[in-house]
Amino acid sequence: MYKGKVAIVTGAASGIGLGIAEHLLDQGARVVVGDLNAVAGVQVVDKLKAKYGDDKVEFCAVNVTDWASVCTLFALASKTFGSRIDFVFVNAGIAQMSEMRSSDPGHFSTTHHPSLDDLGDRPPRLSVIRVNLDGVLYTLHAALAYFRAQDKDEDGWRGKFVATGSNASIYPFPNDALYAAAKQGVLGMCRAVGPKVLDEGITVNCFGPSVVATGLAPPDFINMLEREHRLTPMRTVTDAVDVFLDPKSQVTGQIIENCGTKNVFRSVPTYMDGAARANMNEFHPVDQIDSALSVDGLGLDVVS
Repeated sequence: MYKGKVAIVTGAASGIGLGIAEHLLDQGARVVVGDLNAVAGVQVVDKLKAKYGDDKVEFCAVNVTDWASVCTLFALASKTFGSRIDFVFVNAGIAQMSEMRSSDPGHFSTTHHPSLDDLGDRPPRLSVIRVNLDGVLYTLHAALAYFRAQDKDEDGWRGKFVATGSNASIYPFPNDALYAAAKQGVLGMCRAVGPKVLDEGITVNCFGPSVVATGLAPPDFINMLEREHRLTPMRTVTDAVDVFLDPKSQVTGQIIENCGTKNVFRSVPTYMDGAARANMNEFHPVDQIDSALSVDGLGLDVVS
C-alpha cells in the first residue's frame, strides 16, 4: 500500500511509534526512526534492517524539543531516501510521573507548598508540554516546509502528517493536567491547520488512543486491562493510520479515537448559534472549514 513512500516516525524506538514504523515497513515504505534514546534506537533499527533490508530503514537521534535537532532529522531523511518525504508521524511523548506528585514541588497542579515565601524559587516543571506539544509543533513546522517544497504525487498529495493525541485530547484528565493540556493542544492544532492546508495537497490529523501497551503505563495496569479486554491493540491504531494515509483519503483536521478494537471519528462541535458561526467566519470561511472537515461516507462512526 505504501511501496516507495518515505516516512519519518518520531518516538519510534518503542511503543506506538515502533508499531507504526513496523506497519509502514510491512506495507513497503522506507522509514526514518527518530528517537531521543540513541542506544534503543540503534538496537531497534538493526533488528528492522535485518527483517526489511538495510536500504529500508535508518535511525536518527532526535530531541523534538530542539528545533535544530528536528531540522537535522528531516535533512537526514531527505538525504538518505531521496528528496521526497511523504508521511510524518510525531509520536514522542512523556507524562508526569505519579511518584513525583505532592512530594515534588515542580509537579504541576498537585503539589502542596508548605510556604509561599519562596514560591518564586519553585516553578512548575513543564517538560510534558515541551515534548508533547512543542515537539509536535516543531515537527509539523518542519514537515510543512518539506511538503511545500515538493510536487504533488500521482494521487495529488504533497504529504500527510499524523500526530499521536490521546483519549486525554477528548475527555477530562485530572490525573495529569499537563498531559491533558498538551494532548488537547494537539487536537486543536489539527483542527486549525488541517482545513487550511488541504488545498495544497497536505493533510494534518491525529489519533486518540485509549491505553496501548507502552512504557507510559505501569505493567500491572496493562495486565489488568488485558484481562478485562479493555487494552487497545496496535492493530486498532494502525487501522486508523490507514484511514489517514490511504491515497484516496482526503481526511484532514480530524481525530480518530481508538479504544479496544474500535475506531471512531470524534465530531467537531457545532456552532452555538448563527452569531457564533458568523463571528468565526470573520477569521476563516466556515463553509470551507465544514467542507474540509467532512467525513461523510468514510465507514467509521462519528461520535459527538
